[in-house]
Amino acid sequence: MVEKRLKCFCGGVCAIEYLDMLAKLGVGNAHPGGFGETIEQLKQYPIEKGKRVLEVGCGTGRTACYLAEQGLEVTAIDIRPEMVAKAKIRAEKLGVQVEFREGDVCQLPFEGASFDVVMVESVTNFADAEKAVAEYYRVLRPGGKLYDREVIRVKPMTAAVHRALCSFYGVSKIYSMEEWRELLQGSGFAVDFSGSHPFPLTMFEDQVQHPDPVHLSDRQSFMDPRIWQITARYDELVGKYHSYMGYTLMIGSKE
Repeated sequence: MVEKRLKCFCGGVCAIEYLDMLAKLGVGNAHPGGFGETIEQLKQYPIEKGKRVLEVGCGTGRTACYLAEQGLEVTAIDIRPEMVAKAKIRAEKLGVQVEFREGDVCQLPFEGASFDVVMVESVTNFADAEKAVAEYYRVLRPGGKLYDREVIRVKPMTAAVHRALCSFYGVSKIYSMEEWRELLQGSGFAVDFSGSHPFPLTMFEDQVQHPDPVHLSDRQSFMDPRIWQITARYDELVGKYHSYMGYTLMIGSKE
């Protein structure tokens, strides 16, 4: 996930942003559809054992470790050092081998044509999307696949709605499916989509159905009032504007 800094408002009270909250709580299923969607994706689009996979924006490493458990050779990066540290703890507790590194999605620290698969879960929209997609293409081998699940705009938004959502998430734009298509094709990918899926109102159901076996929240994070302020804001915005958003799995092929 793209790095976000703490911002202090007047009076010296520091607020936290959406991605800061995810980091402090060690959330491992924040992407649309949650961990259940990750499992279903790998059933529908299985990756052959032994393939070399790069997960971009790995967060606390839940998906990366799951991929390693399936017999894949996994490298995973995140720009936030605290996320990488938590991901390494997860891998150690689960007894799996993953190469975790700090890295910027817009400047991937790998040679070209290094990976068979690039896997992304709600990361590209938090970065400079055009640069990120170009980097995915560069590091994939010919015949390689990109799997990128991202939020999409499913109906026109007023400027005020778009601004409110972008400000909360810390992104510059919420793309439509066709805008994503143009962006990926512009970097050379042949593109397919899984379709448009409704934006989930809550992650609670996924957390119940697929509980995280490794808890990586910061000590005392649940006592931090800033956490509850931003989660309340999240619930408010999603409840008010979820009908404008959906998500899709983009499948890019490097010919």
